[in-house]
Formats: sequence, structure tokens, C-alpha cells
Amino acid sequence: MAGRNDNSPEQTAAWRRLAGRRRQAAGLHLRDEFARDPGRAQRFSLDLERVFVDFSKNLITDETLSLLLDLAQQRGLGDRISDLFSGREVNTTERRPALHTLLRAPDGIQEDGIQHDGIQDTHGIQDTHGLSDAARRARQERDRMFGFVQKLRAGEVRGASGKPLSRVVNIGIGGSDLGPRLLVEALTEFRQDSPDIDFVANIDPFDIERVLGRADPETTLFIAASKSFTTPETLVNARRARDWLRDSGCKDPGRHFLAVSGNAAAVEDFGIDPERFFRIEDWTGGRYSIWSCIGMSAAISIGEDHFRQFLAGAHALDSHFASAGFSTNIPVVLGLIGIWHNNFLDISAHAVFPYDQRLERLPAYLSQLVMESNGKSAGADGAEVGVQTSQVLWGGTGSPAQHAVFQFLHQGTRASSIDFLLPLTGGHDRAQHELLVANCLAQGEALMQGSTDAGEPHRRFDGNRPSTTILYDRLDPYTLGMLLAMYEHKTFVEAAIWGINPFDQWGVELGKTLAGRIAAELAGDEAPGSHDSSTEQLMDKYRSGNT
Repeated sequence: MAGRNDNSPEQTAAWRRLAGRRRQAAGLHLRDEFARDPGRAQRFSLDLERVFVDFSKNLITDETLSLLLDLAQQRGLGDRISDLFSGREVNTTERRPALHTLLRAPDGIQEDGIQHDGIQDTHGIQDTHGLSDAARRARQERDRMFGFVQKLRAGEVRGASGKPLSRVVNIGIGGSDLGPRLLVEALTEFRQDSPDIDFVANIDPFDIERVLGRADPETTLFIAASKSFTTPETLVNARRARDWLRDSGCKDPGRHFLAVSGNAAAVEDFGIDPERFFRIEDWTGGRYSIWSCIGMSAAISIGEDHFRQFLAGAHALDSHFASAGFSTNIPVVLGLIGIWHNNFLDISAHAVFPYDQRLERLPAYLSQLVMESNGKSAGADGAEVGVQTSQVLWGGTGSPAQHAVFQFLHQGTRASSIDFLLPLTGGHDRAQHELLVANCLAQGEALMQGSTDAGEPHRRFDGNRPSTTILYDRLDPYTLGMLLAMYEHKTFVEAAIWGINPFDQWGVELGKTLAGRIAAELAGDEAPGSHDSSTEQLMDKYRSGNT
């Protein structure tokens, strides 16, 4: 059991003052605040290049925001941001930096405007030349990836029978699936005669059999994406794909595989040519890996130029986060508002609703980013955090979600803070896009304003439900890069305030260990072990149903 955390945010003067404002906040209604203050919307909005963030419909006042900014100062947020960008050991439990921002830095990294030097850590991650060596390796792998992408898209990469490989199946799970899948589906408009791309993540055999059923063994390339190359789900599916190739008469299945991993020996043991091995460093966290060669399938889909634009958009947001003052810093402000809602107003859930069908998978992507990063009860120093950490992140796509879950948002007894995302320019039909815009803006207004129909109680609801509306010019690779980096840094801000490490995920290890043990027992490879009575009963039920 971790001990009491003397470095808890509760020890700061700003936290105590914020706690004292709870009662005052309970009497605040946004409807009244907008009526009283004509300049509220403009004052509580931020604009950066192609992204506009209106946070005026959140349960904040000038005084609250000022105290939140004080909290950021008292929790040393500026130093934490500096540590992140200077490559210090911010992932303390694994003794690593978190250099995902380096992966999207332009080639002229020394002139990129972000501090990337001054590394003190030498735990096998970079040599005495410092971060420049990490930058060089990252650029080399990125250039190798783009070289392969160019050849594949030109039909120059061939399988065992000599036919060009024209279909790609990405086999991965977690960050090795969610990020590439999001990019491929969100940026379909930017595909340029690219191969068809499928994704397999689930260990459920129906997932891979669905994909194999429409694939041609002579023309399919499998990308096995696993940092450790020991991830059970990925290896089971990769072996099934290899067996499928052999059963189809392929004499050299390795010609149909590519690996993205940090484990060269395991990749070679699998039978994949070293020329088809693309390295990711151990400082590349899974949920931050889309910027690395894990993004191979997305790069194949949209091409090098568009993928570089994606990286450039994220880098622009990095530069903003590293240099802007807290009061005008979009990730900082959004993170602090999240702290206010979660820790002081007991709003334990946050929903993301893109009014953009192309971003259908964004809530799932962000669920991993937020809850795997910040779902922690121990601080970075090992002591109990002592305060609520990650909100539950959920969501859906507007406007279908309006007909599924918005009843809960408007009249439910539990509040959820909300992000709406909306493109200013849409598809081919302007009138239809304007209906989409109207629906999005109406939901934000209704959630804030509420209905005071006293005659019909079931039609009445209080409103005062907080939301942020994020507008962007159009969904292109650059803008998507900005949006994903914005949420990454918002997550980092919250972690810094709580004093937790957002770059590890030790909580998932026990389940993995028990799954391996139970699988071995079910297969008869190990003698039955000692489990609780419920697990024993369920295992017996499985055995009796498969005799």
C-alpha cells in the first residue's frame, strides 16, 4: 500500500482556495453568466492557426480560472513541460524520457524552436551525444519508412509469387491499432491510389478470419506491429496469418510480412527479413506511437507528403504548448478546466462528440490516451495521490449520438463534461453540412441553457451542463495532427497537477499474467492452479461446453 503523499496537490494554497469556491460554484448558472457578461464568449476562447476553442460554456469564472492558473504555477507545471521537451526522465517508473514530440519534429531539429537538448539521462536511450543521437535515429527510421511506402505504392514490393503487394493488413492492438486505424479512416479523402488497408486487433478469431476471407494470399502484406513483439494478441494473429499463407501454397511467408517493433531478435525468429524490420525505441509509448513507424499503415494510405503534414500539425501544437503563457495555452487551459470539473465539481466523466463522421474512432483513441495515461492511484513518487485522477472518457459521433445518449446528458442525474468538435467546412452539400453545424451548436446551447417549462416537469431540465466547442477549418492531416497533440498535452497537464506518471501502465500487467496462466491450464499445458471459486466455476463451465 502506497503511503500518504506529502506532495499531493491538496497541499497547495491554490487547491485549498479552489476547494473553498465549491459552494459558490454550486450557485452559479451559465445562463445567468452569459446574460450578465456580454464579453464572456470572447474572453473564454482561444485561437491557434486552424483551431478555435470556445470554453465559455464551462462552469468557470474569471476568479476560478485565475486560481487554476495559480495551481499550475504552484504545481510546477512549467518545469514539467520543460522536462518533457528537454528529454528528461519523465517516465520515472521505467526510467525513460517520453520523446514522442521528437518523432514529429522537422528534420532541422536544432532550429525547431523547442528545447530538445540538455539531456542528462544515459540509460541506454541515447549516448553521450545527447538527444541529437535519438533525433538522428528517429529520422533514419522515418526516412526508411517513407522509402518503403513509396516503393509499395509504386507496385515495386512483391510477394513470394512475384505479384505486387496491393493489400495491407495491420496486426496490432492498443496504440498499435487505435492510432493507425483512426488516421486511415479519418483521412480517407487523402488516399492516393493506395493499397486497400484492413486492421486486426482482437484475439477473437472472428476478427482475423473476417479479414482473411477477403484477402488474396499472393498480394497481401501483413504489418505485425508490437513494440515488444511478445504481445499475445498480435503474435497469435500474426501466426494465424502466416499459417494461412502457407496453407495457400506460399513458399516464403516472410516476403508477406513487415514488422514494427523494438525487438529485432524476436522479429527475426518469426521469419521476417531484417530489411522489413522498422525499429521503434523503448521511449515510444504505445498510446503515443502513431507518430513513429507504428503509423506505417497510415503512411501507406495517405502517402509521405500527407503524413509529413500530419507530423507538422502536431509539431505546431507542441511549439504552442512549450512556449505559450498558461493563460493563452490551449492544452493548459483545457487541462485545468478538467481538473476543476473532476476534482472540485465531482464531474467524473468526460464525453467527446465529433460532429464529423470521419472522426468516428476518435473517442476510442482518446479513451486509451486518457484512461491508460491517468488512470492511476499512485503518484510518480509512489505515494497515494489522495485525489481523484482520470475522468471516464467516452463519446460517440454527432448527430447519431443525439438519438442514443443525449437524453442522459440533458436530464440524467450524473453530469458529464463534453467536448464538441466541428469542422467549419464539410462535404459536397453545403445545406446538409449546415444542418450538422446547427445540430452541434444547438446541443451546446441547450445543455448550457436548459428548459424552465414549469407546466410539464418531464420536459424541464436545469441546463448548466458544461461543454467546450472546438472548431477547425477542415479535417486535413495537419489539423488532425494538431488535434491529437492537443489532447496528448491536455492529458499531460492533468497528470502534472496530480503528480502522477502518465507514461506507464503497470495496472494492466496482472490481468496479462493471469490470462497466460489460465490459457495454459485450459490447454492442459499446466496443472490446474488455485483460483477463486468464481473463476474455477467459469473455467469448468468452459471445459464442459467444449468436450
